[in-house]
Amino acid sequence: MADFSWTAVEDAVLAALESRLGSQIKTLETYQGDWLEDLRRQSWRLPAVLVMLRRSRADQVAASSYDLTLDFTVLVAVRHLRGEAAARRQEGGVYQIMAGVREALWHQDLGLEVLPFTLVGEEALLHNQEFAVFAALYRTMAVQDF
Repeated sequence: MADFSWTAVEDAVLAALESRLGSQIKTLETYQGDWLEDLRRQSWRLPAVLVMLRRSRADQVAASSYDLTLDFTVLVAVRHLRGEAAARRQEGGVYQIMAGVREALWHQDLGLEVLPFTLVGEEALLHNQEFAVFAALYRTMAVQDF
């Protein structure tokens, strides 16, 4: 694999999400902080999509070749003053944005020399009268030769 870097993968993920969700969201960025604390401080304009490199793992398959696995978490945060159900279900709600994330990433290689992204799982992290925050875990793999 040539010119593989975490930054290149993050940039490709951001570009795919921007292309698919650009008009639906107000914040799209990579992130590695405490999302709950930053949500309380209103660090982002909502709705927000945050891309987090969660984990990287290398498994040696030959003397100078490794299978690299990259796990990304995509957080979707929505604020809706009409309550929890509206934040999830209405136009511009978290369900609609999560569907856009799936369309942008699932089974896509994003023009990189990686295996297409797989959806590992999705879960609700927070839902109250003001906010809905969901997370999706995506995985891709690549071969790194040294």
